[in-house]
Amino acid sequence: MLIIVESPTKARKIQSILKTKTMSTIGHFKDLPESPIGVDLKSYEPTFVYHDKKKNLPRELREAAKGETVMLAGDPDREGYAISNHIFEEVKSVAKACLRLEIFEVTEKGLKESLAKAVPFEQTNPGLYHAFLGRRIGDRLVGYILSPMASRDLSGKFSVGRVQSPAVRLVVDREREIRAFVPTTYWILSILLDKDGTEFLARHLRGRFDLQADAQAIVEAIKAKSHALAEKVEKKEARQSPKPPFTTVDLQAAAAARLKFPPEQSMRLAQALFDHGLITYHRTDSVRMAEEFVAEIRSFLGKALGPAYLPLKPHQYKSKNSQAEAHEGIRPTHMHSLAELAALIAKEGLTAEHARLYELIFRRAVASQMAQAVYDATMMLFEVAGERFKATGRVLKFDGFLRVYSEVEEEKEHKDEEPLQTLPPVSVGELVPKTGERLEDKKTKPPGRFSLGSLVKELERLEIGRPSTYAAITKNIVDRGYVREEKGRVAPLPPGESLIDYLREKHGWVIDYELTRRMEAFLDLVVENKETWQRFCRGVHGKMGFAAPPERGGGGGPSESQLRYAADLAQRDGLSIPEETLKSGRELSAWIEGVVGKKRAPAKRGGKEARGGAAGKAKTIKKRAKPKTS
Repeated sequence: MLIIVESPTKARKIQSILKTKTMSTIGHFKDLPESPIGVDLKSYEPTFVYHDKKKNLPRELREAAKGETVMLAGDPDREGYAISNHIFEEVKSVAKACLRLEIFEVTEKGLKESLAKAVPFEQTNPGLYHAFLGRRIGDRLVGYILSPMASRDLSGKFSVGRVQSPAVRLVVDREREIRAFVPTTYWILSILLDKDGTEFLARHLRGRFDLQADAQAIVEAIKAKSHALAEKVEKKEARQSPKPPFTTVDLQAAAAARLKFPPEQSMRLAQALFDHGLITYHRTDSVRMAEEFVAEIRSFLGKALGPAYLPLKPHQYKSKNSQAEAHEGIRPTHMHSLAELAALIAKEGLTAEHARLYELIFRRAVASQMAQAVYDATMMLFEVAGERFKATGRVLKFDGFLRVYSEVEEEKEHKDEEPLQTLPPVSVGELVPKTGERLEDKKTKPPGRFSLGSLVKELERLEIGRPSTYAAITKNIVDRGYVREEKGRVAPLPPGESLIDYLREKHGWVIDYELTRRMEAFLDLVVENKETWQRFCRGVHGKMGFAAPPERGGGGGPSESQLRYAADLAQRDGLSIPEETLKSGRELSAWIEGVVGKKRAPAKRGGKEARGGAAGKAKTIKKRAKPKTS
């Protein structure tokens, strides 16, 4: 038996557990070329090329697979299935059999369960591969057609992305909302009370006063009163329930808020934790946990903390996406005490950053099966000179799940919430001494900037992108200079604002949230074999008038490398480039020749094009997109 996975680390771990031959592809080993577009603009059939550094890998895979039962074990998502499909195309003619193996945890138990469920690759769902094709080719069409247009019209290097650009729009629009915000002043009126040495505040029931004079009139009316009459005292027990295990998006948001890890870093660390067998698969919409693991948690907590910390029945959580229920949320692969964490991480050769993320995952998963936190909540209503004031207080009576996972507000809104305070015992009808009044002037505040974590949550709310894409989206818009992170918040940069203004005017569809959401829903239908990837690509291409990518040089628009090189020359020599010259590849080439004094081709700079994963220099192979399945 031969098992083929993506990660070398995972391959070594599986081989050490199962004692069977395992290979890794280190991700994709073929992709669309860097240049040209690599897509037939009539049929949308792609031309995939081998990555230059992996051009020998297909031969190595065929040699290893000869006469073997091959387990195609790319990650259990669309990208992983696509890699498995590409491997299948290479080895099916020489292998004894090819089976699809979906691994959700790299443990002996998890691997054996996965092996028992492996099915012939020909019987798997080709819709997963077709959805991958739709996304990859659709994104390539947008990038290779609109990016050169934007670069030419904006006189610079710009990248347009089908999902990336709406993310930039979110940041730009929020910033402009903040800039346009005009603060208004309002007033909050409270009285200060003292019962047997315990001081507390009661706020006027009206809440905000828009006119200071109105609040000041009440101050004058109650100033002479020395006591407040307790009209109502209401005590009740308040309970707080734990949150479910992490989904991919929740993990990214929590790690950004608590650990200050950007989404891309969180996913990289989580990938290593998964590959080393410490957590379950980390790209998931599910919040379910296996019953066996829930039983492990309950057994552990019962011994470690006692029965008071266990609910009578295990908590059950329902995922937003019903299809996600087949999988699990992100959890540790086995229970242990936190004291064992350091040794566990050290044994796998991981870092302190891995340990911090693992502990966050561990605590959240364990807390999800713990008892509720219990508070004593009190509300008191006071009357002074016909005016009514309310005091609220809350005291933690039983910490429950908070003992393991403390709740923090990851995104605090600007609200004038009533203060939570310790209140003394007060009886209805009692006169409580009033020691003063407090009139505070406040200003309304604009919405806050997104953090990288809250940006991911907003993309999820709008149903733009998928869990496997969010980390790449946030990394790309930062790396390409469209936004930057300042003190944990995301602010747009001038190129990002220029790009969004241009797209809003010229190609508004590409930053339309609802349309982008519908595209994601269409790809889901492709997975279900209710739609085709070709129709998806045709729809995307049709939005651009079925245009072809601008020609490089010649009579078409300038290439991105031309624009970059010319901009460097202009900056170096303090020159300006005529606007008309920037619209023609031939004229810009002539301008460059005039500057350098001799004929010279534009230098190709940088690695990958900004328009999606390119393969670099590569040996080209023609492949039909549709897998041959029975």
